[in-house]
Amino acid sequence: MTGALDGITVVEFGQFVSVPFCGQLMADAGARVIKVEPPGGDSYRRSLQLAPGESRQFAIKNRGKESVALDLGHPDAAALVDRLAGVADVVLVNMSPAAVARRGLDFATLSARHPRLVHGMVTGYGTVGPDAGLPGMDVVMQAHSGLVAALGAESDGVPRHSEVQVADYASSLLLLAGVSMALVARDRTGRGQQVDVSLLGAALTVQNNQFSHVESVDGWREGFVADELPRLRREGADRDRINAARAAHQSDKLTLIGHYRVFGTADGAVSVGAGSPPTQERLAAIAGLPVEVLRTDPDTTRARLTELFATRTSAEWVAELRAAEIPCGEVRALDEVLSDPHVEAEGLVADVEHPAIGRYRGLGTPIRFGDTPSDPTRPSPAFAAHTTAVLDELGVSPDEIVRLVRSGTAVAAPAPDSTDRRSTA
Repeated sequence: MTGALDGITVVEFGQFVSVPFCGQLMADAGARVIKVEPPGGDSYRRSLQLAPGESRQFAIKNRGKESVALDLGHPDAAALVDRLAGVADVVLVNMSPAAVARRGLDFATLSARHPRLVHGMVTGYGTVGPDAGLPGMDVVMQAHSGLVAALGAESDGVPRHSEVQVADYASSLLLLAGVSMALVARDRTGRGQQVDVSLLGAALTVQNNQFSHVESVDGWREGFVADELPRLRREGADRDRINAARAAHQSDKLTLIGHYRVFGTADGAVSVGAGSPPTQERLAAIAGLPVEVLRTDPDTTRARLTELFATRTSAEWVAELRAAEIPCGEVRALDEVLSDPHVEAEGLVADVEHPAIGRYRGLGTPIRFGDTPSDPTRPSPAFAAHTTAVLDELGVSPDEIVRLVRSGTAVAAPAPDSTDRRSTA
């Protein structure tokens, strides 16, 4: 059985996370993904290397791809980019808008000659607005979007960003969805289109529960942001004073809910998600609280449940809560999750045999198809292993390939031994 994207060719100009992870999911689903790397390789290849040019972070975002190395700044590279675009259904890019235009990787340039091309791009701040040209990384977007503040974690009084790269991975999934929609639209119209995703937009997306403004209850914000906040800062107010002033206006802050959170137990911690009225009724009975107290008095609820959960182990609480059909789970570390029987049964982990770093276990297939299964077991490519084969396929003569390599336009390396079309040169 072939994958859902069998027959689709993707050319990826991406480093780090957002575009490469999107490309990996497309490769898992059967797309041919040609990854174009700079002469020094994707930056992640050099991050805590497990073998020369191979690292954990590169392997888990680039499996199943082909590697072609080009110096996009070389005058001869533009013709090669155009040839690659000519065989592509999708081009993926995650550079700044200025760099994209400078390299001729923008939608306007590529679609002029290749009108069926779907162009997917991830930037930090998007492509319009006063900050559009600024560089952006996940930690910056977590701060700008309010996500750091929403997480509520602090160290020595300083807000901590999530070590999980929330904006990067959310943008990857949004890009995958957008590109897939654009491919469907192309089937109707015969034309490709541009798909833009920003890290800022992705960081806001994961905060959708809180990211709203209802004038009748949130009208205080306009005056607070325009007048009160600048005044507090002029007065030298510290962060605690500013947060207290903001909190005084927020009468319905969601984080105050007492029945939808994590509680410490005798040997660890459990999460409790009593989000529906029936589960709230059952949790109130276990806690010995009137259900209306549980729903309307978060301080009392939190204090009672904190005291109660500390009396027994996590396993005991999970057994009781599940018997009562209350969503719950133990707080686990990743080393436990990697060998969790249910995670394995769901195919959420996969074992990959990598020719340079050996066997490793990583994320499996988070998207399951009934008729066109994905394959997450093919390893990431060796650096520049497919340059010669891809250039030959594009009609570049052997003599010209030699010239391109000697001039520094391209880098070629021996291909790995395999019969798979995506692993050989």
